[in-house]
Amino acid sequence: MNKVIIVGAGIAGLSAVFFSLYTSISYSDQTVSTLWLCHYSQFKEYAPPGCTALVASLDGDTYDFWKQCKEDGSYAEQKQRLADAVVAAIGTQIPEIVDKVEVVDVATPLTYERYCGTYKGSWMTLTGAGDSNASYPHASQSVKMLYFAGQRLVPPGGLPVAVTTGRTAVQHLCKDTDRLFQGKM
Repeated sequence: MNKVIIVGAGIAGLSAVFFSLYTSISYSDQTVSTLWLCHYSQFKEYAPPGCTALVASLDGDTYDFWKQCKEDGSYAEQKQRLADAVVAAIGTQIPEIVDKVEVVDVATPLTYERYCGTYKGSWMTLTGAGDSNASYPHASQSVKMLYFAGQRLVPPGGLPVAVTTGRTAVQHLCKDTDRLFQGKM
């Protein structure tokens, strides 16, 4: 088996496996009993030769926990503890992986807050129970030359939504200023 790099606690959207854990992972006030792994073995540039990249997803609202860890100085220790627990949990399902892990990086809600400036580290659109999947306009109806783009304008949100809404905002700008949009995909 090739070496494995496990990256992050965010969700990706490619080649995934979902399984129940033999032993639950506990952190914050969360108990994780299932794990979703996405792998990127088909993308050779995502990892060094002979390696692959995996993303393990842990759902739940843990912002306050990670914020407290940052404040009390235990952030790095708690991230390492969680990384070790996730690698061990994967190892119970795929024993060949344990000695092959070279790099682990845990992305917490504080990571998303720091890099994306999002509310409580949200990486997707926030919806509550019973909320509809509302989409928001790309241009203001009342303020001329005001356009909107961002990760939370269209459910489910995330980076692809930020990119497409940015493109749409520029298209509106070009139309409103009689310019030809020349975006390339």
